Amino acid sequence: MEMVKRQRTDVLFPAPPKVVAFDCDGVLFDSREANIHFYSHILEQVGRPPVRPDQVEFIHMHPVRESLRYLLEDGPLFDEAYRYFKKIDFTPFDTYLRMEPGIENALRFAKSHFLTALATNRTVSTLELLARYGLRKYFDLVVSASDVEHPKPHPGEMDRIRAFFRVGAEEIVYVGDSTVDEEFAANTGVFFVAYKNRRLKAHYYIDHLKDLTVLLESCRSESANGT
Repeated sequence: MEMVKRQRTDVLFPAPPKVVAFDCDGVLFDSREANIHFYSHILEQVGRPPVRPDQVEFIHMHPVRESLRYLLEDGPLFDEAYRYFKKIDFTPFDTYLRMEPGIENALRFAKSHFLTALATNRTVSTLELLARYGLRKYFDLVVSASDVEHPKPHPGEMDRIRAFFRVGAEEIVYVGDSTVDEEFAANTGVFFVAYKNRRLKAHYYIDHLKDLTVLLESCRSESANGT
C-alpha cells in the first residue's frame, strides 16, 4: 500500500476497515516527561547523569531493554540498571503522564463501531496503566513488547493482532506518532494514521484525536455506500 505525504479529505481505504489499532505513548498519553523521570531515576541508581535532551526521542519510542542499552551500552552498568528496573514501582512516574486530549471520545467511538487493539513497546506496566486510567475497557486486545519476541518496528505485534481478529493488513487502521510506528506500519502493510507528526510518511495525518473520529466515520460511510 503506497504511503503519501499529503492530506486528503476523500480517503479511500483498500478494504473496509475492521480493526483500529493504537500506539500507547504519544497517542493515548503524552509520556515524554514520565519517561525522562523514569530513566533519569534508573541512571541515578547506577551513578550516571540524567537523560540528556538528545536522548529523549529514542527512549520515548523504544522498550526498556533497548533504551537502557542505548543509554548505558552493554556491560555491568546495563546489567545493574536492568536488574533495578525489574524491581521498580511504576506508579510514581505515572503522575507525570497526561492523557492526550480527546482520547476517551476517540476510543469510545472506535470501540462502538470497530474491533480495537493496542500495540505498544511498553512492557509489564501496560495493563496496569490502562486500568489506572480507565482505558482497558476500550480494547478488545492489548499486545505489548512483553508478548512478542521482538518489539516494534518488527511486525510481531501486528501479526498477533491479525491472527487474533482473523483479518488482513488492509483491514487495519493503525494510529501512531513516531518513526518506529512509521516503520512498523510499512513493515505490516496497514493503513497508517500519523498523529501530531507530519514528518512521518503516512496515509493520513491528524493533529487532534477528534479528527480520528471524523476519519473513522468516513470509513463507515464508505462501507455503507459500498465504495
